[in-house]
Amino acid sequence: MSLSKESIDEFKVIYKNKFKKELSDAEASEAANNLIGLFKILYDCEVKDLQRKHRLKKEPEGFHLDGEYTCSICHRQVAKGESWYDKWGIKCPLCRKAVKEGSVPPFVCKDRDSWYAMWELDKKFKIKHPTARKLIRQGKLKARIVANENGDPYEYIFLKKENPDLIDPDRKSPARKSYDRNYNKVMDARIREEKKKSRKEKELKTRR
Repeated sequence: MSLSKESIDEFKVIYKNKFKKELSDAEASEAANNLIGLFKILYDCEVKDLQRKHRLKKEPEGFHLDGEYTCSICHRQVAKGESWYDKWGIKCPLCRKAVKEGSVPPFVCKDRDSWYAMWELDKKFKIKHPTARKLIRQGKLKARIVANENGDPYEYIFLKKENPDLIDPDRKSPARKSYDRNYNKVMDARIREEKKKSRKEKELKTRR
């Protein structure tokens, strides 16, 4: 549905008052229609969510969804007909199983700020995957694990309340200290190697 010229003119006035910039008719028409399109998408999503919540009253344990959706835990796209929806949101079969069995608490579906994924340990703390897995084995990090069909780790969930040293990236957590020790060890080895190489070069020059 195209907006009327009156609506577009009104949008131009609002935009100019807000951003101190005047749009042409074409720019205003494109921006206004894009905004309407965005609100329509948000409205349709809200309507679908309300319909699902209404259906939950009849099926409180949850139900499969038609179409392709993204899992609220692992954030991977789920094939058509495999998504599961309940009061905690949309899940893939593996994450649903982990929540159902208690391996992963259900609140992680909605409270994304309550946990870190494996990739975030690297991004926020510079802790690479092998180091993180080693710290898990040592008990210095606690991970809730979503397993695949073979029982191998599919997704790692690091709850902040179970890993308090990871809450603040600037703190010297055990994980960060382990990383720093390993980094310093590697750098020291490189420095020693460079010194050794330099001495050999000097000895060769002296012999000549």
